[in-house]
Amino acid sequence: MKESLRTFMNGLIDYAGLFPPADLPLNEAINEYFKQLKSENSAMLSRFIIPISKLNDLDEFIMLFSDVGALKLSVLGGGGKTDDEYLSKINQNIADINDYREKHGDKVQIDVIECKMPSNSPSKNTMEKATASLNKNGLKHYHEFAKLPVVGMNYSTDIDDSSWDSEILPTVKLISEMEGAGVKLRCGGIVKEAFPTVEQVAAMIQTCVIADVPMKFTAGLHHPIRHFADEYDGFMHGFINTFSAGIFATTFPKPKNSQEKYRMFILLSHMIDDQNAANFSFSNDSMSWKVEDDRYTTFEIDAEKIENARKKGMISYGSCSFQEPIDDLTQLGWM
Repeated sequence: MKESLRTFMNGLIDYAGLFPPADLPLNEAINEYFKQLKSENSAMLSRFIIPISKLNDLDEFIMLFSDVGALKLSVLGGGGKTDDEYLSKINQNIADINDYREKHGDKVQIDVIECKMPSNSPSKNTMEKATASLNKNGLKHYHEFAKLPVVGMNYSTDIDDSSWDSEILPTVKLISEMEGAGVKLRCGGIVKEAFPTVEQVAAMIQTCVIADVPMKFTAGLHHPIRHFADEYDGFMHGFINTFSAGIFATTFPKPKNSQEKYRMFILLSHMIDDQNAANFSFSNDSMSWKVEDDRYTTFEIDAEKIENARKKGMISYGSCSFQEPIDDLTQLGWM
């Protein structure tokens, strides 16, 4: 594996074997996670994702990890239909997490919570209270929007009549002002309608990078390159496309006007939509992406920028399979 790809993939995958389409029982999922932690590709693996409702079910498996260190968990919490319900659930999540920490001490590490917001426009007061409590209890937090609005912009027009700027931008800006906070983007699911459009993914990456908000991703990113999936009768996003776009976005200067912002959006959209693996390449020193335009323009990103972008902005993604991404990268000849 080339060093730039090794840097790209370092800690990239949170294991989500409990979730569809794998939908494994807990004993199978936790044993698979343990097995992969001891594999030669373990550097690519990050946390085990678990709903907070299943936390206590982990008790019988804690000792399994005694010779590999603490069991690192990312907990799914939050939710609710109103701001008050959301805040109440966050506070209960914190209490449950602290109880579990106290029960198992340094045998478990719970330092991340992923939570769905009650709406795309939660109140500032609610978010500030939730953030203060989460930070006080040593939890980084990634917030998922309830539902993404349509993005009106596309490859052929710069007219955008959607509610993105009025609905998403203010909340991302609010999150950017909060310590330890980030955005979680869902990239798929078990039905076609769960997959966001290229434009929605590009817009969210652009919005978060401009605001310096870190991102986690979940669902749908089972394969490296975007492709048509017969089982969904639609396209699935690729983790190489998505994270390359996020890393690429960090190399742009902050847009000074709408034209610069639109150019950035278009390039990110093309990168996310690229279905040709040959347009992506990795060397020891850098990764590059070739645009299939009249001039076959090539963009190159050095390994240091990849590392910085991964640490600060493009954090990880949840996948119900760890082996599948490795098999695909091997098939591409990249591993």
